[in-house]
Amino acid sequence: MDRQKRNPIIGQNPKLLRLEKRQAADVINVVSGFKLNYPEGKGTVNMCLAIQEMRKESKIEGAVLTCKALGISLDKTIKQITEMFQLSESEASETVKLYW
Repeated sequence: MDRQKRNPIIGQNPKLLRLEKRQAADVINVVSGFKLNYPEGKGTVNMCLAIQEMRKESKIEGAVLTCKALGISLDKTIKQITEMFQLSESEASETVKLYW
């Protein structure tokens, strides 16, 4: 389904964006290999935010691997990722080193 058709459907039913059972979100987290952040103690998980986080993480990974393939130094890659994804330098450093 294309984006224009999907968005009105989701807009009419916001429950599509949430999983009522935390276990389902945990399974998605484990199977996808991502470390999704969601508040402890809440019964629902906003899947839209979770998917956005996964997409952002994938974009960061791709950018890091591209920088590395192009011979850009680790330090310059960290700086680039910091700017591109509005991360703190320490968060960017940790993330870049994960994929380097």
